[in-house]
Amino acid sequence: MKYDVVVIGSLNYDILIQQDRLPHLGETFTGNALMMMPGGKGANQAVQCARLGLKVNMVGCVGQDIYGQELLQSLEKYNIQTDNIKRSGTSGVGIVQILSEGDYCSTIIKGANYHLSINDISEKLFQDKPLVVMQSEIPESVVNYVIERAAGLGCRILLNNAPAREVRPDILRKVDYLVVNETEAQYMTGKPVTDIASARQAADQLFDKTHATIIVTLGEKGAVVKSPALSEHFPAVSCPKVVDTTGAGDSFIGALACKIVRGMTLAEAMTFAAKVSAHSIQKYGGQSSFPSLEEVQPCSATV
Repeated sequence: MKYDVVVIGSLNYDILIQQDRLPHLGETFTGNALMMMPGGKGANQAVQCARLGLKVNMVGCVGQDIYGQELLQSLEKYNIQTDNIKRSGTSGVGIVQILSEGDYCSTIIKGANYHLSINDISEKLFQDKPLVVMQSEIPESVVNYVIERAAGLGCRILLNNAPAREVRPDILRKVDYLVVNETEAQYMTGKPVTDIASARQAADQLFDKTHATIIVTLGEKGAVVKSPALSEHFPAVSCPKVVDTTGAGDSFIGALACKIVRGMTLAEAMTFAAKVSAHSIQKYGGQSSFPSLEEVQPCSATV
């Protein structure tokens, strides 16, 4: 089968705690609800791509435990190819704390994600020139190897440098799309990114290093794009109620990838991705909140 997208990345089993606030140092604080579900940036992005109708091949590693089995079953439910997901050790785990306004913070246990190696990457993955989507929750050596091999074989590459880490300049120059949030943009530029103006400056700086399409996401402030043909701020999309922003960035990237594959303009892709991610934050969780193409409803832009 010819795949539209190959996602090479992380699979984590998420434990979500809904609570009014974070505890202070040394304090025991009571949470309101506990939820457990499949996650991981790689798996999340793969699921959103699949929910929007793309044929998706996922490459990664899960543990030889019950969490690993559930992670695989979740992908298979969405008809995602899992033959290239190996099993080793214990699964990666994400501990996510969701606050009352829908914001969150998380801690990731790497687990089996860091058992993935360059020996698990076959050039057959790239033979039909799919869009290659990657994040930074797997070993840096694997990310670098994939980018070099996939670029050399004519694939377009989308890198979500999350969580943020150093990326070699020669590797960055092979990336077609670099997507980061404000925290990751600040890490990569060494300058504060707190608003639209500073996001534009960060995008310009990253563009000068890469000449790739740079996208800096800003949550409720929207996103900034810098590419050879476009320099623009795209507003966020208003929602009746923000319940949980977990996975919103992954939903955005999955939707962006969908429109890139479908040959839409960058402006059209950005507008669509904003609508899809806005839909996702109206429910708890990551993958379980991601909409299908039929579920995406028109929303009004926030000025």
